[in-house]
Amino acid sequence: MTIKPKHIGITAIALSVATASTLSTAQLTSPVPVAPGARASAFAGPLQTGPEFNRLIIKFKDQAVTRAGAFDFNTARSQVSMLESNAALQVASTNAGGLAYLKSVTSQTHVATTGQKLSRAELFALAKQIEQDPRVAYAEIDERAYPSYVPNDPSYAGSQWHYQSSATYPGGINLPTAWDKATGTGVVVAVIDTGYRPHADLAANIVAGYDLISDTTVANDGDGRDADASDPGDWSTGVGCTARNSSWHGTHVAGTIAAVTNNGTGGAGVAFNAKVLPVRALGVCGGYMSDIAAGMRWAAGLNVPGVPDNTANKAKVLNLSLGGAGACDATSQAAIDAVRAAGSVVVVATGNDSNKTTISSPANCTGVIAVTAHTKLGDNASYANTGAGTVISGPGGGTGTTIAGDGATVYSTLNTGTTVPAADTYAGYQGTSMATPHVAGIAALLASLQPTITPDTLSSILTSSARPHPVGTYCQLNPAVNCGTGLVDANAAIDRLNSQAPTVAASVLEAGTRLTGTTVSLKATPTAGGSGNTAFTYAWTKIAGGTVTLSSTTSATPTFTAPTPGGTYTFKVTVTDGLGLAASNQVSVTTDTAPVMTSSATQTVAPGGNLSFTATASDAENNTVAFVAAGLPAGATFNAATGVFNWNPAGPLGTYTFTITPSDGVFSGTPQTVSITVAVPTAQPASGGGGGAMDGLDALALLSLAGLGLLGRRRRTTRA
Repeated sequence: MTIKPKHIGITAIALSVATASTLSTAQLTSPVPVAPGARASAFAGPLQTGPEFNRLIIKFKDQAVTRAGAFDFNTARSQVSMLESNAALQVASTNAGGLAYLKSVTSQTHVATTGQKLSRAELFALAKQIEQDPRVAYAEIDERAYPSYVPNDPSYAGSQWHYQSSATYPGGINLPTAWDKATGTGVVVAVIDTGYRPHADLAANIVAGYDLISDTTVANDGDGRDADASDPGDWSTGVGCTARNSSWHGTHVAGTIAAVTNNGTGGAGVAFNAKVLPVRALGVCGGYMSDIAAGMRWAAGLNVPGVPDNTANKAKVLNLSLGGAGACDATSQAAIDAVRAAGSVVVVATGNDSNKTTISSPANCTGVIAVTAHTKLGDNASYANTGAGTVISGPGGGTGTTIAGDGATVYSTLNTGTTVPAADTYAGYQGTSMATPHVAGIAALLASLQPTITPDTLSSILTSSARPHPVGTYCQLNPAVNCGTGLVDANAAIDRLNSQAPTVAASVLEAGTRLTGTTVSLKATPTAGGSGNTAFTYAWTKIAGGTVTLSSTTSATPTFTAPTPGGTYTFKVTVTDGLGLAASNQVSVTTDTAPVMTSSATQTVAPGGNLSFTATASDAENNTVAFVAAGLPAGATFNAATGVFNWNPAGPLGTYTFTITPSDGVFSGTPQTVSITVAVPTAQPASGGGGGAMDGLDALALLSLAGLGLLGRRRRTTRA
């Protein structure tokens, strides 16, 4: 079996703020012991050769779940305890004092502790022996990672050069122009770090996070994992790591991403309308990779055993301004893979060891955006790691590797407390930790424009829009050194995104207002953007109007039957290409019901009489109805607006027909044929049955007819 040591040693750290003295940690110079057949892997920080280690991450091939599929702590404990039945393991762990279940990262991956602390070499050997068990997928040391920042001048940094135009400062990220196009609205950025302070210039953009630190000696808040992600301070008295003051590192990083802006206080944030999700994984002397991996999963909305799921504030962007030495560990890679599959992008600092050939972990994991740092003049910072896996460079401040510059730092939110929290303040830090949130913030700007953008596409947009390393800088003069594709540029990235995204037209296939009861056909017509990708998917939603049922919400041409009554309906279609880039458009369609005549279709009038009636119609939408009459009898009138028919005098005798058609201005209803009979009223028998007598009405009618000459004269006859 190939042995793959995964050392994530302690990154050299130092801190200097306006009120703190400079503290430093010695750099590792001695070689790391290498097991036979293993690849040598140098790491920065003090080499811990004594019995300092007692935590292992073990992934089992089977899940610790019940038959119903729920996570089961007892099964997880049993999986760990059963390992001790392995005879070879018993021999290998003679000095370990047994294994005990501590916690879980996933339903298959658990953290176990040894009864006794071991040296790195001893624990590494134990992990390799555990991997021989057929029930185990892998085992590795649960390493620590540390914030990636370096000393800076104790002056208050009041000028955020790092946001300015590159024409003014070669290392600026061109935010002023970019802010005209995007501000990060609707995006959540997770800051997996030391937690946060409710700084007055930051608190409004903080959403409820979580404390994933399980070790109370690291947590420094008196308890283990809980829903309080606030930073109690990460100062060290020198036990376990070099003595130093509290860094408030997570607060500084969060301020770069989303400090409250346009409030006349402090500084701005890169994506000031985004929200920060604080995930606490670093504490005293750093933090364990198992907690960092759990934090990544939780931030992206994935399940972490024993922790309530993050359903309210899933992060699209994860910022990890941290790192340790060694190769990417399997637990971190598995977490990154899972997070990416959930649609989130991971942005990680390359480290501050002045190493120009190797970057730290987890920046060296597959699928992350690994960020090195440059100065105000655009030169690679003297402290910044570069090498295989570096993706891009962000403003980190400090002095350059080739062009020293003025050492300007990155200005952001902080706290004055040297141990426990005190007052709000601002300070300048430098480091790849400071470069990383610039890139994460720009990623949030892009995601606010394209919420479904894939991690790979987002990375591609950032790298393809990066500015070349300035002439005369270290990276420009040393093209063989992997410094990433260039300097991140917010405005160019947004322009690149917009040019790559598709466009879409939305239409109704049937022109004009549609009649209720008929089929209405919608159509989306997408056009590929600069990427040329045409693997389109469709999503239709109704955003205005009454209830209708689309034949499909995922088709390019859905249909629906226009219901009665009609109305105006607005539909939005979002077309997404295979890169996760989307375009939206909307189309409105009005449907209407034709009016229906309700007046009587049969009228009768005596010759010479006055016939008057009003045509009426009903309209489902209560629209005003007008009428069109055709074929009126001679002498009759009709008012199209009121529907009033009038014929006075009516006649001559006979039957007359004409049509009245109702219209609501959109559709005409079915024409109604009106029949008018002009006839002499039928004579009525006299009262008492005398016969032949006429009542007054009949007499008047006859007189009227006579006056009109409509009664025939009786021919007079004489005798011969």
